[in-house]
Amino acid sequence: MKLWTHWQTPELAPIPAALRDWLTDTGSLTRQLQQACQQSFSVALLHSGWQRPLPDESLLLGQPLGQLMFTREVQLLDGEQPQVYARSLVPVNTYHAKRARFDALGNQSLGEMLFNDPQLQRGPIQVACLRPGQPLFKQASRYLQQAPLTLWARRSCFYLAGKAMLVNEVFLPSDNWSDQ
Repeated sequence: MKLWTHWQTPELAPIPAALRDWLTDTGSLTRQLQQACQQSFSVALLHSGWQRPLPDESLLLGQPLGQLMFTREVQLLDGEQPQVYARSLVPVNTYHAKRARFDALGNQSLGEMLFNDPQLQRGPIQVACLRPGQPLFKQASRYLQQAPLTLWARRSCFYLAGKAMLVNEVFLPSDNWSDQ
């Protein structure tokens, strides 16, 4: 049985104090992590290609259920330590409008591309406490040696020249949040 994720506005969520600033900041998470890293920041590409999104991802983007979208999954690392699992979903029309930029990303941060685009607009941030049994929890924790009891995540739609895409960011167990 799949448990569906309960996304809500940050104001309504019981976010742990150590994560509140991380989950609610509307700037570039990449830049935040680069400043907070104890070692060197890097991006590990886990997947890039066409997949069926989760139903709530399709609904948020206003796309038909089951329609393939360009999907990119990465881990943002501090040295060898994964900090964030990021899952981005790009509908077909958005992908084709910016295809060369998406195809050229490789191990670069999507945030660098997004936040350097003067046409970028960001939609509202939603947050959720992910639990085992939820699809996004499973995806984010599959690369961890030991799955935690919960993971906090945020998501928001980004609009490039009016074309939508969704970015999910799941905060993995890290000293960067527990020391705050």
